[in-house]
Amino acid sequence: MLFPAYLLIGAVTGFFAGLFGIGGGTIIVPMLLILLPQAGVPDAQVMAMALGTSFSTIVFTSISSAWQHRKLGNVDFRVFRYLVPALMASVFVFGYLVSGLPKAKLMKMFAAMMLLLAIKMLIASKQKTAPPAKPLTARVQIIAGVVIGALSSFAGIGGGAFIVPFLNSRGFAMKRAIGTSSACGVLLAIGATVSFMLSGSHVADMPAYSVGFVYLPAFIGIVCASVVTSRFGAMAANRLPVSVLKKAFGAFLCCVAVMMFFK
Repeated sequence: MLFPAYLLIGAVTGFFAGLFGIGGGTIIVPMLLILLPQAGVPDAQVMAMALGTSFSTIVFTSISSAWQHRKLGNVDFRVFRYLVPALMASVFVFGYLVSGLPKAKLMKMFAAMMLLLAIKMLIASKQKTAPPAKPLTARVQIIAGVVIGALSSFAGIGGGAFIVPFLNSRGFAMKRAIGTSSACGVLLAIGATVSFMLSGSHVADMPAYSVGFVYLPAFIGIVCASVVTSRFGAMAANRLPVSVLKKAFGAFLCCVAVMMFFK
């Protein structure tokens, strides 16, 4: 019975989603790559099914996390004008394109990028005065949205690993960057989920209880736990000092980079 494993994945993912403003795909995808073959998912479809299922759970995990962050005053809705539409369009297009592509080299490239972001965040955590913030123009938001959406599609993540450092570099306080990233993750994941559902709708020999590249038993188990624990993660993020948050986020990105490199 795999359902308890899905619940455990959801519980862990939800807490980190609330704490760091991520969707949780960096945890979900590697675990599903192990569990889905045991559920009868054919090898040829395991990667796409893991990515699609991951995005579908991120929708609800991010809603729960973003709602808690909004109540704490840590969501900035300015990004919904340019950044979020660009994220949604990019992740929809690239999600449809990448479902059949080999990803080994791409994973290593993203791992290297994430490691650089982690080092930058760890260095920033030791600085007593923040460097001057760069302007958050419409053009910058659109370009960032397209790039982050594409990266998220290939990696099966909600984009928080890229959105949080981006917003922080543009003058957002760490807690506000995390909360806003959670809100962005909702719409990004919706675009990706629809894309993976459509791209898998015409594939033959799909396993039972799947909708396109979304495996419903895993989706239900992960979401049932993650929507509960994400609130506790958001509350923890609001209470921790900024320097501690930056160090923790940097360490988290380092771990994710190592996982992606060897995935």
